[in-house]
Amino acid sequence: MAQRKFRKIMAANRGEIAIRIFRACTELGIGTVAIYSEEDKLSLHRYKADEAYLIGKGKSPIDAYLGIDEIITLALKRDVDAIHPGYGFLSENPEFAEKCEAAGIAFIGPTAEMQRRLGDKVAARKVAMAAGVPVVPGTEEPIEHEEEALIFAKNYGYPIIIKAAAGGGGRGMRVANNRKELVEGIASARSEAKAAFGNPAVFLERYLENPKHIEVQVLGDGFGNLVHFFERDCSIQRRHQKVVEFAPSLCITPEMREELCAAALKIAGQVNYRNAGTVEFLLDQEGNFYFIEMNPRIQVEHTVTEMITGRNLVQDQILVAEGIALTDTEINIPNQQAVKMWGHAIQCRITTEDPANNFAPDFGTLKAYRSSAGFGVRLDAGNAFTGAQITPHYDSLLVKVSSWGLTFTEAARIMNRSLQEFRIRGVKTNIAFLENVITHPTFLNGKCDTSFIDKHPELMQFQEKKDRATKVLNFIGDVIVNGSPGVDKPLKSSDLLDAKVPGIDYTKQRPAGTRDIFMEKGADGLAKWILEQKKLLVTDTTMRDAHQSLLATRVRSYDLLQIAEPTSYLASDLFSLEMWGGATFDVSMRFLKECPWQRLHKLSEAIPNVLFQMLLRGSNAVGYTNYSDNVVEKFVEEAAQSGIDIFRVFDSLNWTRGMRVAMDAVR
Repeated sequence: MAQRKFRKIMAANRGEIAIRIFRACTELGIGTVAIYSEEDKLSLHRYKADEAYLIGKGKSPIDAYLGIDEIITLALKRDVDAIHPGYGFLSENPEFAEKCEAAGIAFIGPTAEMQRRLGDKVAARKVAMAAGVPVVPGTEEPIEHEEEALIFAKNYGYPIIIKAAAGGGGRGMRVANNRKELVEGIASARSEAKAAFGNPAVFLERYLENPKHIEVQVLGDGFGNLVHFFERDCSIQRRHQKVVEFAPSLCITPEMREELCAAALKIAGQVNYRNAGTVEFLLDQEGNFYFIEMNPRIQVEHTVTEMITGRNLVQDQILVAEGIALTDTEINIPNQQAVKMWGHAIQCRITTEDPANNFAPDFGTLKAYRSSAGFGVRLDAGNAFTGAQITPHYDSLLVKVSSWGLTFTEAARIMNRSLQEFRIRGVKTNIAFLENVITHPTFLNGKCDTSFIDKHPELMQFQEKKDRATKVLNFIGDVIVNGSPGVDKPLKSSDLLDAKVPGIDYTKQRPAGTRDIFMEKGADGLAKWILEQKKLLVTDTTMRDAHQSLLATRVRSYDLLQIAEPTSYLASDLFSLEMWGGATFDVSMRFLKECPWQRLHKLSEAIPNVLFQMLLRGSNAVGYTNYSDNVVEKFVEEAAQSGIDIFRVFDSLNWTRGMRVAMDAVR
C-alpha cells in the first residue's frame, strides 16, 4: 500500500465527532474542512475547522449530510485529500467509500468491499460463521415476506429481535414476543431503517434474555497487520441504545478476554480488515458468547478504549489511511503485546432528554453551560456552550464525559463528581439519571446486563435540583425591572450606582470612640462616663428605620458596608449608631432576602469604635406583635453576641411592666 501525506481532511459529519476528527488532524499538522447544513450554521464544529462550507440547500437537515455527490464535488473543489466519515450518516455506506476512491480522495475507513461484508449484519454473520465464531441463531438473508418471519418464529420460538441489516445505534430494532408484535415490528423497523440508513432491509435473530453486551476494538493496516485494544462493556442500554460504557469489562475472566479478543481478530482477519472497527458480542448468563455484528467505523464510545490504552484511535485511522503500517514508528504497534491496558475508564452520554418524561428530547437555548474538569476527566462536546441552540433535527447528544481511574471504583467516583459539576440550564438533560446509574450498587459491581435499566425503576427517581443561581438571577432581574414591594416604580440604572464614599486616609489610626470606652471600662464604667458628660450625646439612626421604614430598611447590607468604615472615622464622636429594630430585622429577611444577624456582625466589624444601639420594646423585641418572654430573652442574647452594645427600651414609661422583661434580658 503506497504512502501519501494528507494536507487537508474533510469531516463528512457534524457535532462532537467532527470536532474529534479536527483535533486529531490539527495535532498531525493536517488542514481541516467542515461541512454544515442550514440548521447547523451556528454549530460549533463549523468554527473548529480551518474551512467550512454550507451543503444541502433545500434539503432536510438529515439529507444535507447524505448527499454523496455534493460532498465529493465540494471536496474536489477545495483540494481535499481524504474524507473521514465519523459515525452515523455515510460512515457505513460502501457507495460513498467507492466514489471517494474513484475521485482520488482517500476514504478514512475500510474499503467498500469490507463494508459490504461486515457493515451489513446479515453478511457479517456469514463472515463470522466462516471464521468459526458462534453467532446467535437467525435468518441467513433479509426478510422479504411475512411468511419467512413466521416460519423462523415457529422454528425458534419467541422472543425474537428484529434488526436493521445496515447501520446501528439501536435504530431499526424491535423485540417481538408474539405474532402480532413480529408483523408490526418488521414494518416499523423497515421504516426506521430506511429513514436512518437509506436501507430498509431487516433480519431476525433469536432474542437472548438479559445478556451482557461486550465489544472488542480492532485496528488493521494495509499490510495484513491486525491488533485489538481489548474490550468495552456496553450493557447499559435503553431501547437498544448505549447509555453508559466502560472498559475493561468486570464480568469476564482473563481467559474469556483472550478468547473474545481472538474471536474478534478472526472475524476481522477473514476479510483482511483495514482501519478501525468494532466487533460486538452478546454474553449469555452461562458465559457463552455470540457474535452479533461488526461496526466498520469509529464508535461513540471509543474514548474509554483510548483512555485505558493511551492510543489515539482517530489519529491511527488517519495514519493507516495514509498507508502507514502499524509497525511503523508513527503508530508504533510492532505486535499485540505492545498494546497495554492501564486502569479503568467510564463514558456517560449527556443528552438533552427529559428522563422524567420517558426521555423525550428537549429543545431550546442553553442559557448557561458549565462543564466539569479536573484529574481523570475527558470531555468530547458538540454544541455545548452558553447560547447554543438545541434543535429537534439531530441526535440529542450534548457532550460525552469520560473518566479514568486506577480502579473501577475510582473511575466511578470521578464520574459522579464530574456529573455533579455540570451546570446546564435552558434545556432538560439526563444528568440526574446518569448520577443514579453511576452510584447504583449493581453498576459498581459490574453486574449490569442489557435489562439493567428496565429492572431498576429506582433509577427514575430524581432529587429536584435547587438551581439557586438561576433563581437569584430571576429575582434580581424582577426587582430591577419591576421594583420591590414598597417601591412605587421600577429601579433605574441611576438608582443602582454605588454610594459616593468620601475619601479617607486609612493610614491614620482610627479615632477612639464610645465603644472603646465600653470595652475598657465595662457597662458600669460607661454609665458613669455618660453621667459625667456635659455635652449633648447624639445617636444617629440612619442605619435603622429612621425614615419610617420607607428607605433605610430597603437598603442592602452591601450599600451600608460601603459607608461603614468611613463612618467609623468621620463620625467617631457619636454616642451610638442605632441600627436595629423590629422593622429592620423583619425587612432584612422578608424583602432583602438577607440574614439580619450577618448584616449586624459585618457592620460591627467595619465600625468597631462606636457603640451599636437597638430599639427594644419590652415583650415584643421583633416588630409589633407580642412575643413570649423567653423569645425576647433569646433575641437579646443573639443581638448582643452579634454586635449590639446598647438596648434602648421603647415607650418605657407607657408600660412599666414591659421594662422588666427587657431589662432582665439585657442584664
